Amino acid sequence: MLKNVQFQTLPSFLDLMISNSRGFGGKVLSNNQRGCLAVETSMLNRFSGSRGKSQRHGNTMTMIREATEDDNDALNELQKKCPMGTSLVLGIDSSPDYFARSRPFKDWHVFVAVENNTIIGSAAFAAMDTYIEGRKIKTAYEYGFVVDPLHRRKGIAEKLQRHIEQIALENDVDLLHLDIIEDNIPSISLFSKMGFEKVKDCVTISLMPYKKQRITAEGNMRNMEEADVDDVTDLINEMYRGYDFFAPFQPKDFVEYLGRIPHFDFHNILVFEDNGKLEACLGIWEYDKVRKYIVEKLNWRLNAQTHLIRLIGLFARMPYIPKPGEPLLSYNLATIAYKKPESMRELLKKTVNIALENKINFIHVTIDPSCPMATVISQFRFQTRMKLHVLTKPLEQERFPHPEERKIYCDVAEM
Repeated sequence: MLKNVQFQTLPSFLDLMISNSRGFGGKVLSNNQRGCLAVETSMLNRFSGSRGKSQRHGNTMTMIREATEDDNDALNELQKKCPMGTSLVLGIDSSPDYFARSRPFKDWHVFVAVENNTIIGSAAFAAMDTYIEGRKIKTAYEYGFVVDPLHRRKGIAEKLQRHIEQIALENDVDLLHLDIIEDNIPSISLFSKMGFEKVKDCVTISLMPYKKQRITAEGNMRNMEEADVDDVTDLINEMYRGYDFFAPFQPKDFVEYLGRIPHFDFHNILVFEDNGKLEACLGIWEYDKVRKYIVEKLNWRLNAQTHLIRLIGLFARMPYIPKPGEPLLSYNLATIAYKKPESMRELLKKTVNIALENKINFIHVTIDPSCPMATVISQFRFQTRMKLHVLTKPLEQERFPHPEERKIYCDVAEM
């Protein structure tokens, strides 16, 4: 019975939460919900300058320009007007820093669509050099699409996308890429129409902490220190050697990477040490400090399910489901690497225990399903899985190989 509850009543919460963070039009809100269409997809581009482009819609001129820090409050207000989902309605709040979502990237840009001096939409991208089948190329990851509900069906998202592609072409970007949940048909349709093609499926696995885990393996678990940089870098590079979309770290680059991620540093990375050698590392990014999710409303069916879960919780340990008005707290796993599965399993147990102490509802990791880490995580109870389609679009005539039979690297900054 508990197994059925685990996989039949819990996924709806996670499905909606993930679709809210990734889906463009995945859920249609009613008029009284006044929801926004929000997307987190991927995009590529090396941008220079801060040009804007105007496009006329009817008698109104839409201006696409790069966002500035002065737009922070307006973007946060736009996002706050955008509760996500229908069965589970989540409010999203990125204050005080709307741009915190972008800061982990070295070269990122946020664009806004403006009408009558009012921001009505936004989209972002991050440009980077990476590798596909060992070949170095310039890519751009797209994310952060938001369109005001009062301005939907005006082609705002398409205008933002075209602007991004134009800038990318001018800056010699080779390939655009993004990810979309599999049931987000409107978003898949939009980007397919604009020339994107699915090349791979990844999966977001989310653990729901419900009881303290017993640590069994011998070895020393501790927080990473600066002296560990070389060993941790070697672990990560070896773990993902040959993966598409992975650029090997140099120790200096890795330190800079950590320094860009908000609310994340050496102390957020756990390491497993055995006989003086590092065997595994696992980072815990407190993502609720970057973007806060608040449960606003549950439909009758989901409300009934939560009551059932709480009832079962009187007799057995069950994950806690937040009530309306309560935050939905989460960790995102980062810098994942190990030599032996046993050492990573112990670090995951430690992470679950930390999450329980801090009343975290979900522990997320997005990975290639053929990655060995998926097998390690599968050994934990109360988890949900959401399939993600990885879509790409070459900007020149040249075709790039599909990584269907190859593993791809999923950076926590992109997820």
